[in-house]
Amino acid sequence: MGLAEKRLAESIKTEKLPAFEAKLKERAGYDIKVDIDWNTFTAYDEYPLSRLDIVFDDVESFVKKICTDDMGKEALQDKMNTIHLTNSENNDDVKMELKDDTLFLTVQLVQSSFNSQTDSQIANYVEALL
Repeated sequence: MGLAEKRLAESIKTEKLPAFEAKLKERAGYDIKVDIDWNTFTAYDEYPLSRLDIVFDDVESFVKKICTDDMGKEALQDKMNTIHLTNSENNDDVKMELKDDTLFLTVQLVQSSFNSQTDSQIANYVEALL
């Protein structure tokens, strides 16, 4: 990780992440912690970090889809308190799993391709487990 990646990661940690968590709280009605495996997002270059906004948008939209009413908000709060984001260079590693109150999302934001879960895919997966 070079200086550019360190600076960008730090600005996301201090500016974008708190704002993103606040949006999730507004949508869900409770605190959802977002845990980012920074090493996997800074191991290559700035590109994965620059695409993190796309993942944030999909996650916020998925929470909005689930939390359209009090029943959805309560069901999500009972099952999910944390979202853990990991980046991989392997497309085959892209997956999602809800385990131990944590939604684990592995995305592929490196190289010339981009692969992550859409808001609808995440919502359909999580809703089936609520």
